[in-house]
Amino acid sequence: MPGLDRSEEPAAELVALLNLIRRYMGELDWSYQVLQKNTGVSRSTWNRWYTQKKLPKREALVKFADAAPRTVNRDELLGLWDAAWQVQEAKQARAADRVPDGDEQADRHTTATAVTTSTSGQQASTATTSHTEPKKRSGKKTGRVLAGIMSALVLGGGAALWVINASADDSAKSPGASSSASLATSQATATPLTTCHSHSCASVEPKGTVCSLDAVTAYTGRKFGVMVELRYSPRCGAAWAKMSNTSPDDRVIITPKRGNSEEYRQQYGHDAHTRMAPVTRPEDARACAEIQDRGTVCATTSALSSPTPT
Repeated sequence: MPGLDRSEEPAAELVALLNLIRRYMGELDWSYQVLQKNTGVSRSTWNRWYTQKKLPKREALVKFADAAPRTVNRDELLGLWDAAWQVQEAKQARAADRVPDGDEQADRHTTATAVTTSTSGQQASTATTSHTEPKKRSGKKTGRVLAGIMSALVLGGGAALWVINASADDSAKSPGASSSASLATSQATATPLTTCHSHSCASVEPKGTVCSLDAVTAYTGRKFGVMVELRYSPRCGAAWAKMSNTSPDDRVIITPKRGNSEEYRQQYGHDAHTRMAPVTRPEDARACAEIQDRGTVCATTSALSSPTPT
């Protein structure tokens, strides 16, 4: 469509999610009224999500999947939601980090640090240039600095590092400026972790979220050679269940005192864990595993530990 701002077009992941929901509704022969009854979300809200191409709430999709488990593939549905949410977050981040141009950019101090490494094994050389120019000339100076940096990148065979910082004078004088620049560069290339808290963590996979960073094992249980853990993240206010030394078809379940439980049937390997359930304290949930042909084992022994991998 001529003149359409493509940045306003809905993401392909969101379109795929909405089409999947529509397909399931067709297979179930559900109207918006039935959808409202089974999910607790008004039909006008569902209609707005469709007509305005908005991302539905994850909790609504969880209830949708739970209401028709034989028709709705929960993993596929929530997987598409996760993908659409990641695209939305990335778009918002890009908008927030957009660099101003024109007079606004001309008012900034610019520091460029170039580090080049010789391919013949010679010592690396570091060049730091700091500019603080009058407003009417700083734009041209900045262009020349950036041009010099790009030349250093080409000559250094891709081993050059450059950083532009708004506080040019402080960065140039600081002994730790070089190490700070390296850290900032590595963080910029790292994949951002998903953030959630309490109810927004419901049915979210803990791996790849900030919840995995401070997670502790609050309770454990051992039986049949199997260990069950109740994992808890204070930062996220969420818990999940993990089982180890298990086999395919064994099941692990996290059951909060309030809200929906989360369950996962192991597909392969020797361990598995559930998605998260929102809880205020680890005591507000119970983690158990159902071991094929042997019985159930639950995490009932207090075992608070330091943060460990999910």
